[in-house]
Amino acid sequence: METNAAVASSHYLYEDFEPFCKWLTEKEQETLEIDLKGFKKEQLKVQTNNKGFLTIYGERPLDASTSKWSRFHKEIRLSKNCIVNGISAKFSNGILSIIMPKMVKARGKENTKEAFLEATQHVKDDTIEKHSILEVTRKKRAIEVAVKVVAVVSVVVAIGTYIAIS
Repeated sequence: METNAAVASSHYLYEDFEPFCKWLTEKEQETLEIDLKGFKKEQLKVQTNNKGFLTIYGERPLDASTSKWSRFHKEIRLSKNCIVNGISAKFSNGILSIIMPKMVKARGKENTKEAFLEATQHVKDDTIEKHSILEVTRKKRAIEVAVKVVAVVSVVVAIGTYIAIS
């Protein structure tokens, strides 16, 4: 069943365009600036998906007297070190700024996700190493006990044999 919005939008003539984009890269974040003069905040949509993509979409009427609309659609793969839940967007003076914070590999910053993951990995590595050392220590002790038991049994058998012969 078609809605009124779908019927109305089917009468639009769209003019697709590629907006000017500029990347700003810093140590802690990347910022994508998109020049969208003539657009209003309500005419834009910025989304991420669970496949690691950032989608930016916008459409606006070219003028009120015609059914011509201008639109764009961009899809960008997010970098693996991007903190997806920290992405924010700001629209000001015709510029859409999308800030994508990065996981920074910095010593002493316990509150970053990467520092947490790194610390967790060290704990895992240390735990594996400790388990390995404990296993070796346990095996050594078991062998030592077995050798002592064999030695005691041998002495007991030898003494028993000596007494039986005498």
